[in-house]
Amino acid sequence: MRVLILCLLTCAFWVLPAHAQVGALQTACKLGGQGRAGYQFVATCPGRARSPDGRFAVVQRAYRDRQPPIELRDANNRLVATLPSLSDDMPFTVHWAPNSRWFFVNHHVGSFMDVLRIFEIADGKPIERPALVRSAVKIASRRYPCLRPDMILPSGTRWTRGGGAIVLVTISRADACSAEYARRPGSWQPLWMIGDVRTGRVEARSIQVERSDTGLREPRGGLYSRR
Repeated sequence: MRVLILCLLTCAFWVLPAHAQVGALQTACKLGGQGRAGYQFVATCPGRARSPDGRFAVVQRAYRDRQPPIELRDANNRLVATLPSLSDDMPFTVHWAPNSRWFFVNHHVGSFMDVLRIFEIADGKPIERPALVRSAVKIASRRYPCLRPDMILPSGTRWTRGGGAIVLVTISRADACSAEYARRPGSWQPLWMIGDVRTGRVEARSIQVERSDTGLREPRGGLYSRR
């Protein structure tokens, strides 16, 4: 993962997710806060993404040179746990599920690229659940064999209405299937899908190829209109 992050920070020509907003070197606090694409955290800036029921909040304290741990705090501002996987000085967005029992994070890894992280609040503690992310990577690598799994970055778009599933899209380097990176060079496209966070299962009928060349657009109709 560290090798991938280094490459993401230094390489150009990427397919960018439409909801990506803040880059790794942007530290203007006015860019942070609640928006349509979740709560945006910006490096060095304070932030607090509260769950819909108000019981929990993901918190970043203001800092200059060294980032303090990203925290989960309760309604009384007591520390519940730290989130080490988010504490790397990179921007991230938090999306709480409507039921307040889950949240997902689009964790910035450079060049406006995100990787999806999913957390469940279980027994009052946050537990990272990677099953859905792994399923999405597996589906994309099977559809496009030229893609190495470490080149596939699932990124969350929204929760479904019931809060049990996530609409997500798989993205990669624009040149990920070139001879430089792939054993079997080829081509690829982003894949849209809807996945259950509890089981990690992707609904097969939801998998759709992104056809637009001008940006990512969530599919309309079918499962996407009902969920």
